[in-house]
Amino acid sequence: MKIDGSLRGTPLAGTGVNQAATRAKGNTTTTTKQDSVSLSDASSQLNALETSVNQSSGFDTAKVEAIKQAISEGRFKINPERIADGLLSYSRDLVSQQ
Repeated sequence: MKIDGSLRGTPLAGTGVNQAATRAKGNTTTTTKQDSVSLSDASSQLNALETSVNQSSGFDTAKVEAIKQAISEGRFKINPERIADGLLSYSRDLVSQQ
């Protein structure tokens, strides 16, 4: 299929291209299309289930957010000894389970 440029100047449906071209030509007429989104009951149930799982598994979202904030502000200190101890402990647990 040969692309010959015969569609140049044709407005593209569903994009802001036509509006941008109109503003570029000096025309101040704009149209605004309003979109809306609604979530189904299933998505609400899924969100509640995720929250429940996070709480029952010991996952602390507030702690994660605090750590993210500390990292972004440069206040988070890494303790390599603690990381190494944790890795060794985890490895020992894995070996003892076998």
